[in-house]
Amino acid sequence: MSQLPKLAPRPSGEVPLNAGKLNPKEHTEREWEVQRGLIEHLYISENRRLVDTMAIMTSKHGFAATEQMYKKRLKKWNLRKRAYRTASESAVASTAASASDNAGSSKSGAEVLRQTPDRMPQPACTTMARTTRLGPFAGLELVLDSVRSWSLCKLESRGDALDPMVRYLANPTQPPIQDSRTMYRTFELVFDLWHHGKGQLAGMAARRAFYSLEFVLTADHPDLVWHILDTVYDMVDRGHIQLLGMFLTHARELSTRRLPQEHPLVKILQQLTKCDYQTQLGREQVCHLLRSAWLQNVDILSDHIGSLAPTHLWLYEQLIWDGRTSLRRDCELAKKRETMVAALTGLYQLADMDPRVSKLDRLRIMALMLEYTQMDLGDRHKAEELAIDLLNQTSFDKEASRSDARFHAYARKMLARLQEHERDWARAEENLRYAVEKREAAHGTGSDLRVIRDMWVFAGHYQRTGRGGAASQIVNDAISRAEQYLGQGEVECT
Repeated sequence: MSQLPKLAPRPSGEVPLNAGKLNPKEHTEREWEVQRGLIEHLYISENRRLVDTMAIMTSKHGFAATEQMYKKRLKKWNLRKRAYRTASESAVASTAASASDNAGSSKSGAEVLRQTPDRMPQPACTTMARTTRLGPFAGLELVLDSVRSWSLCKLESRGDALDPMVRYLANPTQPPIQDSRTMYRTFELVFDLWHHGKGQLAGMAARRAFYSLEFVLTADHPDLVWHILDTVYDMVDRGHIQLLGMFLTHARELSTRRLPQEHPLVKILQQLTKCDYQTQLGREQVCHLLRSAWLQNVDILSDHIGSLAPTHLWLYEQLIWDGRTSLRRDCELAKKRETMVAALTGLYQLADMDPRVSKLDRLRIMALMLEYTQMDLGDRHKAEELAIDLLNQTSFDKEASRSDARFHAYARKMLARLQEHERDWARAEENLRYAVEKREAAHGTGSDLRVIRDMWVFAGHYQRTGRGGAASQIVNDAISRAEQYLGQGEVECT
């Protein structure tokens, strides 16, 4: 019998979250003809691939149909375009096939993977021929295609509903349960507690994370796919294979029930479920696959850097802030320095001049400028100026909001990182202590998930300075807060 209901129970009497699900169905002749002009525009005029066209029609226009339905209809309308593979795509297939052939040789899995390109070229907007020689990379094209469809759909969408950070910042004391960042951070707590030998607490955290997954799949925001893939990557990379199997099974079942059949996440999870997680080579290949997908997404999003649309702030946060996860780090954003700096500066100037732009958005832009300058460009002098400016903008007094405190805590942590580099341990310690206090103020409690994460950072500082006793005290305090946090969660999950 499956253990999934025990891991992710639904409160008694709660209606299953099926609202808004679009199921592919047989459409009438009239329904197809109404959509014909739009389909022809996307597929022929804009030269999009069929999977992209289908995803856009489903997510933006509520018109869901299977691939076979589309092919039948396109044939009837005599809408065709030549299928071919570009030279760069052929090179990728050839390289991947070579890696497959080499897998049985004396070379290690890591050596095989180093032979494959670190960055997959962006597929052309055409129907690609398929290859049968990909071996263990057989799912590569499917996952990359699905990621590409997802990114393009979100870039073409409009509206504040796409921006999950707005809801999170508006409710810092009670983040929305649909927030995929919170789900991902909860799984991170599982790993941290397990690392510190707290297996029972880690189990409680896993139960809460599985519970939140049920709600995460009801909010189709831009980072949904990536926080799920971050979770998969971390489980593979850390060797939590049993937990990974449960996660993939549960996520696949939920996504199949709650998302359209052609939704990119459904296809991605179906493919990931088939991968080999039992061998070292298999796990390395999965990590390579996910990394390739992220690098392709970086290329897609980077083409849209410079948009001043407020609804595209998530684009910069996905590249810059969320780019610090294990899967996404080191994606060479520094190479896009000129474009990125100009775009962030333009966003800030627009926010400063336009009274309709909220203070929250201005703070978000300032934090993004700081993160990119310090973490990607490595310009410590400029980063210090930006961090101090953000501190001044969020000085905590009676009039300051909880969101001010949240950004204040962030600026303190960034300053502490700079001071550690300068070996100014005393000032770094002071800023990390302030960061925890401001984070507590932001969330209205000392047992919030984000507070606990900042305490792990504080403990790491003491370990780096050789103060093991102080580090242990902070770790024990963090574990105690985690126990309180998860105890509150058990009430919600029962």
